[in-house]
Amino acid sequence: MSGTQDNSRNPKIWIVVFTGNTGLTHYSYCLASALYQAGYDVNLVTNKNCDLSSLKTEFPVIRIFGRTRRYPLDLIRFWQLFKRERPRVVHYQGVLKYPLAELPLLKLQQRAGARIVYTAHDWLPHNRRFYHRALYRIYYRGLDRVIVHSEAGQAFLVREMGLPPEKVAVIPHGNYGFFNTRPDITQEQARQRLGLDPDRFWFLFFGHIAPHKGLDVALKALDMIPDDDGAKPVGLLVAGNPGEWSMDPYRRLIEERGLSGRISQHIGHIPFDEVQLYVKAADAMLLPYRESSTSGVAHMALGFAKPVVATDVGGMSEVIEDGKTGLLAPAGDTGALAVAMRRLARDEDSRRRLTEGMARAESRFSWEGIARQTITVYRADP
Repeated sequence: MSGTQDNSRNPKIWIVVFTGNTGLTHYSYCLASALYQAGYDVNLVTNKNCDLSSLKTEFPVIRIFGRTRRYPLDLIRFWQLFKRERPRVVHYQGVLKYPLAELPLLKLQQRAGARIVYTAHDWLPHNRRFYHRALYRIYYRGLDRVIVHSEAGQAFLVREMGLPPEKVAVIPHGNYGFFNTRPDITQEQARQRLGLDPDRFWFLFFGHIAPHKGLDVALKALDMIPDDDGAKPVGLLVAGNPGEWSMDPYRRLIEERGLSGRISQHIGHIPFDEVQLYVKAADAMLLPYRESSTSGVAHMALGFAKPVVATDVGGMSEVIEDGKTGLLAPAGDTGALAVAMRRLARDEDSRRRLTEGMARAESRFSWEGIARQTITVYRADP
């Protein structure tokens, strides 16, 4: 199908994401763009703080959601817009805010003839309460189809949430090469812009700095690698936003371990245009997660052909192949993580093989292919 295809026989699709400047928004943009290129009438419905000014958006972007305190009014506007536009498919990228309160809205949309699809980027919230399993079990069962990014995710929803296998589709997460808007920027230039020591081997820890992301594990692993080890001493570039979480525990750990000279911190929101600077400045990506269903950072590494050292959690091994595109260590095993980091930093031949592996793997996660698979889910029988 091409972008000139007759839209009259294709369903009108809404891609809905409550947040505006997060990885979910990046995913939603890429999926909406791929569906549009496939000839579909697609709208991206998102938050008012969504900034896509650096990206080409040939499809409508509807900024309807705002701050949490205005959430009830936003839902009313969302429903009114739905009744006016009548999309045939509403594809949610995570819950809007409160899963149980949103179920009646989903049912109203279904009764109006819409098909409700949900992508479970996180199978359950990371900051879980005792009631979340029961709550999400109810929520999942009210959907027409659920998409996950890994076989591990499908197994979890079938086994733990009680969903029938045919209701859960496995579609991989696409690569995030779209961040690379300036291919001409070199690693040397990126390091100069960020003020990084050009003689260090830099691992990049990127994204939301939450406890489950394991920044403390990364710091402890770095401390286990001697600073005079190998041709290039190892450094850690930390870039991201802690949100509601405090950076104080990490700052204390850095001070206690004497790591300040080996760390470069860029804390806060990273604008879209600047993301590529951090990835290009790094030699490799570091994902020391305690738990994770899906990692957009891993797919960012794919888009830039950067080797990865990661922990084997969730569906990570289905994206990062140990010894082929990256190195995997058991979750929480600081020693194993340090060994993998040291191996990648010291072994140039291994690093070259992993980089080449990343470049080859990128095509497996193309958005064109993901759009085709997603359309199949939209068209599947109820």
